[in-house]
Amino acid sequence: MAYEKQDWKDTLQTAKPERSRPDDDIDQRKKKEARMMYTRRILQKDINNYIKENESIRYRDIDAIGRKHGFYTT
Repeated sequence: MAYEKQDWKDTLQTAKPERSRPDDDIDQRKKKEARMMYTRRILQKDINNYIKENESIRYRDIDAIGRKHGFYTT
């Protein structure tokens, strides 16, 4: 009987997907980092475009760019 239980456990182990749970955590961290870097590049692009178009920096324009990207000032 013990041999059959071991055989069942081996079968279950081989049926698991190649990528187990610890790999998923690493993938989630990579996705989060990629999302943050993408957001940073878009924000930097908007700021550079604002600087090229305008000679002076106005607070309300900076505030509008920040709100567009999810930053709120109080």
